[in-house]
Amino acid sequence: MTMKRIALLGLAVAALPLVACEVRNADETAAANSAATAADETASAGGVTRETLKSPEEMLPPVQQMPAQAVIQSQPGPDGSQLDLIKVAVTGDVLTVTLRCSSMEKINTEAFRLDDISVIDDATAQRIGILKDNAGNWLASRPSGNSIMADCTVKPGVIWAKFPAPPPTSPTVSINLPGVAPFDGVPVTRG
Repeated sequence: MTMKRIALLGLAVAALPLVACEVRNADETAAANSAATAADETASAGGVTRETLKSPEEMLPPVQQMPAQAVIQSQPGPDGSQLDLIKVAVTGDVLTVTLRCSSMEKINTEAFRLDDISVIDDATAQRIGILKDNAGNWLASRPSGNSIMADCTVKPGVIWAKFPAPPPTSPTVSINLPGVAPFDGVPVTRG
């Protein structure tokens, strides 16, 4: 044998394990692909299903927006605020008046004296004041002494007050707050 042939034979013998490794790796890859295909078929046939994990934000239910309340009337208020009348309703013998206060200012808190807030029965021209409970506390949102506080900021604040209900023969009322134009001829909802 010539030296050249011996060298070639040595190279062939040295390369033999590499070829065997490549064949073995190809067999393992084929087996893995076959197993993955079988797993996919099992999953689609009602077997094991795979699910990707979601972030905590994705797991929370979507935020439901509250329907926008219809504005009955709007009036300009003190210090550039605006008051929107959103509810005037009688339940039993109690009339509830709900207002929303807003302002373009980031900080704008208004105080309305509770003694000066009233409802006028349009049919009888009788002035009706805010109710008090048995302990003498005003039946109004956020009373502070003799005033009701309203956060009138870019994010509107809601205030409310309860009054004795006008008789069923009174279909409308007028609402008066200090420093705010009157809400005249407001229909009363009865439930």
